[in-house]
Amino acid sequence: MRSKAMFEGCHDPQEVAHLLRHTYGLPVQLLAGRPTITTGSIMGAIVMPPELGRKVLVQLDRNHTAPVIADPGERTWTFLVTPPSPARPVEVAVRRCLAGHGVTVVPGGRIILLPSSDSALGWHWAGEPAPGVLRMPPRTAVIEAVHEVVGLRTY
Repeated sequence: MRSKAMFEGCHDPQEVAHLLRHTYGLPVQLLAGRPTITTGSIMGAIVMPPELGRKVLVQLDRNHTAPVIADPGERTWTFLVTPPSPARPVEVAVRRCLAGHGVTVVPGGRIILLPSSDSALGWHWAGEPAPGVLRMPPRTAVIEAVHEVVGLRTY
């Protein structure tokens, strides 16, 4: 987390979107005045409970930086990931296993809300990306980290 409040100089949604675009290289769109991204060929997302997310983030930190968004109240953490190219769905057995731990691989075409506040009462960074070119872990790296954390063999 930054020592200085990231969004304190932003006075409207356009300024928030501009900050997210230019600081991190996120492909931000505004939807109903909220900064969002859409999952698809450029960006994917994996949602999980924060208790598991903290352990996965530690596991990933050895090899990958991982932008992670916490919802208000920290009920879920959303990891932004690089989808496979060419696009492939996650195997049903793997999805079932992940679902058993409260983990969902977000399908393409879904809207993900981005942080717009420095407060835990709003959407905020649980794992802030490094400024500059956006770096995200591959989807497979996050799935493998989940498997390692929960003690399952990797696929």
